[in-house]
Amino acid sequence: MKVQKVLIHLGNVRDNDLASYAQKIVQRMTNNPNFTDPQPDLATLQAAISLYTAALIAAKDSTKENTASKNAARLVVENYLGTLGTYVNQNSGADLVKLDSSGFALSRLPAPIGILPAPTLIVRYGNNSGEVYFEIGFVAQATEYLVLYSPTPAPADDAEWYFTLFSSTKGTLSHLKSGTKYVFKVTATSPEANKMNTYNFSNPVEKFVP
Repeated sequence: MKVQKVLIHLGNVRDNDLASYAQKIVQRMTNNPNFTDPQPDLATLQAAISLYTAALIAAKDSTKENTASKNAARLVVENYLGTLGTYVNQNSGADLVKLDSSGFALSRLPAPIGILPAPTLIVRYGNNSGEVYFEIGFVAQATEYLVLYSPTPAPADDAEWYFTLFSSTKGTLSHLKSGTKYVFKVTATSPEANKMNTYNFSNPVEKFVP
């Protein structure tokens, strides 16, 4: 089971935003009873933020030297925040109140996908005897597509059908019995659907396999 943590990788944060973000963390963690021994200490982080802020101002003239100094100062702040974020994660016990009190941004928990809608299904003749070609309607968030097939008349219980899994919306099924009429249907799978063994299937498609 995934739990929320503070984010410690900050490479995508813009320069000016990083300075204000780091300053907010210092303010929120100062005298914070949830984190009594921050690593690194907040005075060290504050000094790095001050140097970085000054380097940001100097870098506005866009000289190579000032830009390099700004980048170096930013890296120091990023590294300190990464270490501090690790300390917060280790000392919060996954307590969301404690995590949020640090001022760090929190990771997002993945939302459950649920049971997905039924895709569409087109079945065409393949290039060889005993072969058919599938075109499955795309379903957002599907992990795979489960195709059930059976000679007609098909069993009432889906568990008695043949099945195959496709990772894409197009595929070929071979080694069918030539000269036989088959019925096909497809569903989009998700972790929740697989766990509950509950699916929304397409309308069945019957096809005589040459």
